[in-house]
Amino acid sequence: MPTWKISGYQFYFLAGEPLKKNKPAHIHVRGTKHGKIQFWLKKTDTKSRGEVKVKKIKGRVSEDEQNETERIAKKNKDLFLTE
Repeated sequence: MPTWKISGYQFYFLAGEPLKKNKPAHIHVRGTKHGKIQFWLKKTDTKSRGEVKVKKIKGRVSEDEQNETERIAKKNKDLFLTE
């Protein structure tokens, strides 16, 4: 399972998790105080900007934690998608 530790958060993919047709990859984030969060990672192409959007939040994730992890995911999206 590829894992990156950034700013106290653990970003990871689940090994063997099936990719669904026409759905972008998503990354899991652990390290929030009371929950977990997942982000969709849309690839950048010539027709549209690549995007990072919240897929799911489990538990209680503060707005600050959500904003910080989303900023980190956006900054590292290309790294996550190439590993």
